[in-house]
Amino acid sequence: MLFDLDGTIIDTIGDIAAAINRALAEYGFPPRSVAEVQSFLGNGSLMLMRRALPNGGSDELCREVREVFRREYAKGMLDNTRPYDGIAELVAELGERGVVSAVITNKDDKNAVPMVRHYFGDLFTCVRGVRADNDRKPSPEVTLSVLSELGFSVEEAVFVGDGMADLGVARNAGIDFVPVGYGYTPPQRLYEECGITPLDDVAALRKRLLEIT
Repeated sequence: MLFDLDGTIIDTIGDIAAAINRALAEYGFPPRSVAEVQSFLGNGSLMLMRRALPNGGSDELCREVREVFRREYAKGMLDNTRPYDGIAELVAELGERGVVSAVITNKDDKNAVPMVRHYFGDLFTCVRGVRADNDRKPSPEVTLSVLSELGFSVEEAVFVGDGMADLGVARNAGIDFVPVGYGYTPPQRLYEECGITPLDDVAALRKRLLEIT
């Protein structure tokens, strides 16, 4: 079972928005609302920065401000961030059924790994974030690599996510997709793209995953 991180297993938006605004302020740019930052998520930190900067910004400026964001986020990424209620219990229950769970995220790997371990211990067998700008979802490379490392085929996998990049990577890798509607993408948008009704909460997610495992 493959899970996205932000908006799927952990609610991270408050700390991301706070770090974005500290980085923007350092360069004299106006702050962004939490709702705006939420709409910017899904395609990695460089695209997040490009969307947050007024008028997009040059590649050089985006990368420069991103480094400040990364510094600020590392300082406070656990301040207000919390797992969604019931996720740890669900992953543990899946494990009891012999289901191997992993996290595939567009969050920087150096943040994703300690964050997941902090909140979930070793419930997830593998956690993989972005290590280079070219291995972001919806590219299937990292997802397929993780499946290979774990010894599973795409036919045996399911991807659970709240975003368009999650849907994209599932399609690109040929993996079944389970959308959740409690995260950061409007459920109607997800439904329009995948034709599957997003699950309203973790209880509904649990029911669906136990049905297919």
